[in-house]
Amino acid sequence: MNPGPSSCEATVPNTETPHCSHKSGKQEGLDEQQTTLIREYQHVNEETDEAGNRLLFDDSYTEVYITEGRSNEVNTQHEVRQLETASKKKTLHDAPIKCQDIFKVLPGQKKRIIKVVLMNGVAGVGKTFTVQKFTLDWAQRSNNQDISQLIPLPFRELNVIKDEQHSLITLICHFYPTLQKLTAEKLAGCKVLFIFDGLDESRLSLDFNTSEVVSDVTQKSSVSVLLTNLIQGKMLPSAVIWITTRPAAANQIPLKCVDRVTEVRGFTDPQKEEYFRRRFSDEEQSSTIISHIKTSRSLHIMCHIPVFCWITATVLDHMLTPDQRGELPKTLTDMYSNFLLVQIKMKKNKYDEGHETSPQELKKADRKLLLRLGRLAFEQLEKGNIMFYQEDLEQCCLDVTEASVLSGVCTEIFKREKLKKKAVYSFVHLSVQEFLAAVYMYHCYTSWNTKVLKDFLREERLEKPFYNYLSLDDFLQRVMEKSLKSKNGHLDLFVRFLHGLSLESNQSLLGGLLGQKKKNSPETIQRVINNLKEMNSGDISPDRSINIFHCLMEMNDRSVHQEIQEFLKSENRSKRKVSEIQCSALAYMLQMSEEPLDELDLEKYNTSEGGRRRLIPAVRNCRKARLTDFKLSDTDCEVVASAVKSNPHLTELHLRLYNLSDSSVKLLSAVQESPNCKLTLILTDFGLSDTECEVVTSAVKSNPHLTELHLRLYRLSESSEKLLSASCT
Repeated sequence: MNPGPSSCEATVPNTETPHCSHKSGKQEGLDEQQTTLIREYQHVNEETDEAGNRLLFDDSYTEVYITEGRSNEVNTQHEVRQLETASKKKTLHDAPIKCQDIFKVLPGQKKRIIKVVLMNGVAGVGKTFTVQKFTLDWAQRSNNQDISQLIPLPFRELNVIKDEQHSLITLICHFYPTLQKLTAEKLAGCKVLFIFDGLDESRLSLDFNTSEVVSDVTQKSSVSVLLTNLIQGKMLPSAVIWITTRPAAANQIPLKCVDRVTEVRGFTDPQKEEYFRRRFSDEEQSSTIISHIKTSRSLHIMCHIPVFCWITATVLDHMLTPDQRGELPKTLTDMYSNFLLVQIKMKKNKYDEGHETSPQELKKADRKLLLRLGRLAFEQLEKGNIMFYQEDLEQCCLDVTEASVLSGVCTEIFKREKLKKKAVYSFVHLSVQEFLAAVYMYHCYTSWNTKVLKDFLREERLEKPFYNYLSLDDFLQRVMEKSLKSKNGHLDLFVRFLHGLSLESNQSLLGGLLGQKKKNSPETIQRVINNLKEMNSGDISPDRSINIFHCLMEMNDRSVHQEIQEFLKSENRSKRKVSEIQCSALAYMLQMSEEPLDELDLEKYNTSEGGRRRLIPAVRNCRKARLTDFKLSDTDCEVVASAVKSNPHLTELHLRLYNLSDSSVKLLSAVQESPNCKLTLILTDFGLSDTECEVVTSAVKSNPHLTELHLRLYRLSESSEKLLSASCT
């Protein structure tokens, strides 16, 4: 992957300046370690330019936006939804952190010692590139020279030896033989930085509650125990630790062990434009690409991810040539379908010595391989895996020695990385895995693969021939219903791709790869669209319901989007009936608005109770929110709590709670922690137990933002009297 031209100049190692010294002089083995790290980190993976030369990292690195932030909750939204939220985070407390300043106290901050940093960010957003930049700068002696020794130990490497017994010394020497002379005394006497990249890829069992204490760096134990003791400071307390992870895995490290939490947010809007202007020397071409991306909200949001910028640049660079006159992609499915074809064509031409083959020949030749990759993508997506090993490939009938997998048509789609002892495989980005998984599933549907469909849909009555009663609209509706029930939304983008693949335009691009024997009729496509518009999400999270609207956009149906645009322009909105799908669209558009809404009062919208629930996510981007006219479920409370934590503009929140569940208590805690939000709380229509009274009493006493409290008590117990007393003071 080439993430674009560098915004930083390459540095030249200064061999005159000693890097670090011990009390007795220069530390042994250091120069060899520098050389090792420069050799390993100076290139961008295995990427080459048009002449076949490997790309230098310093010539390709583009700075990403990093900010300090701490979250006490596990983010269960799909990463694309997290991207949308992150793209709107503009708080007064955000201060960008330079790559080289990860362990430094920022100006204006209280002085403290930062020993353990947890850096999180969605897949492909720039975490590993940031680590690579930091490491290369250190090895080239341009930054952070107070660090005596830097030891990167990626989790994908540690996975290979997870069942072996090591001491910290033998573990270091296992990966870096140049440090064989590093003794326990020298290790304890220097400032050492350990970088554990990719916690989300870990297959270790990190148990921070274990009673096994290892404080001696020469004592052998399991790799998992060594890491937990190192992170907790029980072993080598002078060490500095840097851990990177995707948000979903961040909770594996207790926050009490972490001194700084940072978030990588990828490219800001100006950085996106800078990327494309540097990527393309032709100013007219770069301007065309930037303008086109801005026309699609989905594409524009995805371009916060550097990897997606590269995918977009690859596709549009190919499509803007004189011999390409097709319409530019407007949806994610369009973009990824074209990306797949461009990569196949580019690699085929390269390995066939420039011989131009027809699209039909390309599809026929690569169909089996891509479908096997699709099966791997799908099966591992269901398990939540993004890293694969030889045994995973073999289960999908993929020959790991096959040249086309390792160095042929898929080198920009499916990556192979040689570790110290074995190879590890991954797709170039999670979204590519999700796209190929959707291609495989669509092929299984059109090819009547009942076993895969039965296992996925948990439907026992699917037997051949089933095509007559499992129509496309029925199939997509069942898949959508399953995805909505997923707690963490891991199937959301997969389902969006699946809907997009049903369109004739994408079927024409991918042809036989989808196994489509006949075109879907306009009537069938319209039934799919109608199902989406009429879908009742029931108790599903209002956040998750927004994906229904995204699926409509992937099918190029913009009617709901246009209806909401007209609604927002109308003068008398309270009289206009708003459907549930329109509420999902409205919630999304309000969230993504550049300016926060002055007041979100759900009672003012002419819609059903289900429609009001779907509007709740808009709390993330408003100044005042009134949620007092209907009953908030536990799921609703979780969404509101998340919204309160992420909304820096919220100054007033009016709530009505009908019971005190764990979710509602967490909501009250979220409001309590919000520095600017005043709360009006109505507790009604139920009798408070003594325990619940104690909870509310505690919340009332400790919440400085509570301005009004309305109570309806069925009986006056000693606890309720305390509550009344507390609320009156």
